[in-house]
Amino acid sequence: MDTEELIRKCQAVAIKEEEDDIVTIMGRMKIKGEKVVANCLVGKVLLTRSINREGLKAVMQQAWRTVTKVKIESMGDNIFLFKFATEEEKQGS
Repeated sequence: MDTEELIRKCQAVAIKEEEDDIVTIMGRMKIKGEKVVANCLVGKVLLTRSINREGLKAVMQQAWRTVTKVKIESMGDNIFLFKFATEEEKQGS
C-alpha cells in the first residue's frame, strides 16, 4: 500500500459522535504504517490563497538542503506531506 492510498483510506474514515469504540490496528499493519510515515512530516502553509506545490517544493528543497529530493504531496487546504529519504534528513530539516 503506497502513501497516497493510505491517505485516501484515512480520509474516508469517519467516526460519528455516538461511536465510542476504539479501533485497534493489527500488528503487521501498524508496523507497515509506521514505516511508511517514519520519514514524513506534515505541514500547513498559513495563507488564505492556494500554494503551488512545485514552488513550495523548490523553496523547501533549498531551505532544507537535503542530499536526496524531498517528495511533497498536497493533502488539500494548503496542508502538505513531506517525505524524506531517511530519518537523518528529516531530523536535519
